[in-house]
Amino acid sequence: MMIRIAAFFALLVCACSGESCTEPVITPSAYTTSDAVISSESVFIVELSLACANGAQSVALYADVNGRQFPVTRGQDVGKYQVSWSLPHKQASSGTYQVKFFDEESYSALRKAQRNNEDVDAIQPLFSVNVDHRGAWNGPWVSTEVLAALIGILVYYLAFTAKSTIQA
Repeated sequence: MMIRIAAFFALLVCACSGESCTEPVITPSAYTTSDAVISSESVFIVELSLACANGAQSVALYADVNGRQFPVTRGQDVGKYQVSWSLPHKQASSGTYQVKFFDEESYSALRKAQRNNEDVDAIQPLFSVNVDHRGAWNGPWVSTEVLAALIGILVYYLAFTAKSTIQA
């Protein structure tokens, strides 16, 4: 009975561990929020296709952006992955964000280095993607309603002055 339990756990460990990827070839695409008027936070989405030289298909990936880690979800298609995160508009300054992707082995080394206050830059990611964020547009400096009211007041003033000039 103990042998069966041990064999079951060994099989479970083998089935749950992700494959490692050698010589990854990626095709990334990214989206970032560009309009702050209709949203409360800036959203970043990175989608990528991953092909490994060793043919690994179910690679467990993790992403690191400025010291914050996020799980990477696998798409329905083989080799498709996506990671997303959001920041308040004030914190999401325009510029290039480097997204570092780690497999299970390098991710555990990264987490260990963070716990032990070691240099996390020494941990090499599997690959990285640069995301260009142009910033979020906050709308016009003067709202349309204020502009319409000012034009209305100006037209009224001009009409009133012209009427006073004609009557005088």
